[in-house]
Formats: sequence, C-alpha cells, structure tokens
Amino acid sequence: MTKSRDSQFDDEIKILVVQTAYLGDIILTTPLLSALKVIFPKSHLTLLTIPVGKSALRGLKELDEIISYDKHNTEQGLSAFWKKVKELRAKHFDLAISPHRSFRTALMLGLSGIPVLVGFKNSGLPWIYHFRIPRNKSLHEVERNLKLLEPIGELPKDFQPRIKIPIPENFDLSKFGLDAETPKPWIGFAPGSVWETKRWPVERYAELGRRLSKKLNATVILLGAEADIELCNQIENRIGNSKSIINLAGKTGLKELFGIISQLKVLVANDSAPVHIASGFSIPTVVIFGPTVPEFGFSPWLTPHRIIQKNLPCRPCNRHGPKRCPEKHFKCMLGIEAEEVEKAVEELLNRPTIY
Repeated sequence: MTKSRDSQFDDEIKILVVQTAYLGDIILTTPLLSALKVIFPKSHLTLLTIPVGKSALRGLKELDEIISYDKHNTEQGLSAFWKKVKELRAKHFDLAISPHRSFRTALMLGLSGIPVLVGFKNSGLPWIYHFRIPRNKSLHEVERNLKLLEPIGELPKDFQPRIKIPIPENFDLSKFGLDAETPKPWIGFAPGSVWETKRWPVERYAELGRRLSKKLNATVILLGAEADIELCNQIENRIGNSKSIINLAGKTGLKELFGIISQLKVLVANDSAPVHIASGFSIPTVVIFGPTVPEFGFSPWLTPHRIIQKNLPCRPCNRHGPKRCPEKHFKCMLGIEAEEVEKAVEELLNRPTIY
C-alpha cells in the first residue's frame, strides 16, 4: 500500500469517526468526513453515531459505513457498552478521530484496540488519545473539528469545508401542500429546542408570521419534530390566517425535513439543529440567540445569515441554555421584537450574497 501525501498513514486505512452528540453536532462533522476522504481517497471511512445521525447521513457519499449506537435507549448500560467495544474491535480500524469529548467515547475507543486515536485535549480521559488537539473556543465548530486532522495529513489549500446533507432523489413537496401555486417566498420557522430558554416566545413568532404574510405575501412553514407539535400549533393559531401558513410539525421524516428546508427562501430559527441543516443547502438564515452566543462556535456556516441577539451582562448564562432564566427576567429573548427579525428576513431576501 502507498502512503498519502504529507501523511504517515497508508492510503487504504480503515478510519473511524465518532460523534454521538446531538443532530446539529453530527451535521457539523460532515466537513471533517469530506476532508478525510480528500486526504485518504482510498480509505474505508466509518461513522459511529446515534440513530438520528445514521438516518441523517445515510447516503452521504463520503461514508462507506455508519454504525449506530443507541446509547440513550436500546443500548444503555454496561453490557451494551461492552458489546459495542467488541463490535469496534472486530472492525480492526487503523485510526479513530473523535470530535465528541465524552468520558464514555474515550473509554470505548481506548478499549477498542485502535492503534492511533485522535481527540481534543479537553476530552474526558484525554490521556487515552495518542494525539490531543487543543480545542480553540474562538473557532467555529467546523474549524475546530478540522484541527483534528493536523497530526494526520495536510489538506489542499483550495479545500472547501462545506456541510453536506443527503436528501432523497425525486423529493415530492406536493404531499406537504407545497407546489407551484403556493405563494412565495417560502419562509421557514423552526421554533423548537430541547432547551426551553433557547425558544423565542410563541407570540413573537406569531407576530412575525403575520407581518411577513401581510407585507410579503409569504407562506410561513412551521417545522419541527413531534415534541414541537404543541408549540407550532400555538403559533399557527395565533397567526390566524390559515392560507398563509403550513404547519408541518411532526408530519415529516428527517429526510423530508431536509428536503423542505432546501427549498426555503429564508429560515428563522433559534440556536438549534435546523440552522446547520440550512447551512448544508446555503439557505439564508436568521438565528435568534438568547442564553447562548455565536462565539460558542455554532452560528451558520458559509451561508448568508443574520444574528439577532441582545447585549446583556448575563449572557451567556449556559452552554446549552438552562430550563429557566437564572435572572428570572428572560430579557435575552423577551427583548427581541418581531420587527427586528422581520427586518433581518427582508435584508436576506433582498441581499442574498451577504454573509
């Protein structure tokens, strides 16, 4: 076997990448996967991820294999952990790279017999990794992940670290009430979040929907999982004009959600996974930041966008966003009016090349 240029590793190595965090984190790993295939085009590249990650990235051409690890449900506990270790051992990987920084991930990799392990210096059990890369908090998450390649090989200068998301071929929008007759622009709202304080209030989304419908004749498309149905129903009811809104919360599969987002003119969302999905299709995005901040490294990537946030001494209050505002005033979200979000949407509609 030959060795890749500027690398001590053979071209045809078996590589494992581990990312078992949230959907947004998994999507932000795709530029790393692309980069590995550029450095090692003949490699066998495997991703270990949670079930939703497997569903999201199934069909991604850079991946040769996806291993699902349902650590929160069917594969909880020590017995399932050891079974997964044995599964990884049997694959005989040559190299493992872990953007995920958990204790469990490090221990699993350490027990899997993989000769070269690369992870972040601030990971759980960092001594398990052979190469420990400093995690620069000032970088975007995509850039941080690419830093894990430094001990492995060099990327060409013209490499474009794009987020890549596969969507089904011949995707049919009409079954969701979207066709040539649906008034445009199509503007998506993704109001949900696992973290309650990351959600911009229902009444603000509703007011924004009314404004966009009246001023732009826009169709507002509400997007979300089953957990977001009640939230989206409240927004739909408060907007009132049924002709200007399509509520798809809980009505799409993951790939269908990707397909719909890919057809939007603008997405309005909280700091959550749909932002990164939109980045994968270069969809202009307005992101509303409350308890978290863009400086954490999870803002839109290589796509036109606007950040809406308030300058408050209490921000950021938490890496993810607490269940309740610690200061009990929730000014970070209540201080954001529909009018300024509307203005940001209009700017993106009129000036789509601004990043």
